[in-house]
Amino acid sequence: MKTLKELLPTKRRSAPREFDEKMIFHIAKKAIVEEYGVRGGENIIPVFYKEKKLFLAPRSSLWASEILLQREHLARLMNDAIGTEEIKEIGVARQQ
Repeated sequence: MKTLKELLPTKRRSAPREFDEKMIFHIAKKAIVEEYGVRGGENIIPVFYKEKKLFLAPRSSLWASEILLQREHLARLMNDAIGTEEIKEIGVARQQ
């Protein structure tokens, strides 16, 4: 007699997924809107991602200081949404 474990289909493990810049920007924008609301989403824009470092461009010095103060928290939020540690550092790009 077969056991239940033998009858159930096995789970296939997919290869680690490579995240591109567009996917990271989408997740970053979603996390920013979740944390700071629509105003934050309008005023903080992801502009560059390379080597696990994400750069955000604020529209004012107020938003720039908020990013600098909360960059570890924002990185944690984004990594939780992704499921892996894709963002190790958040930097501030030139203001727009």
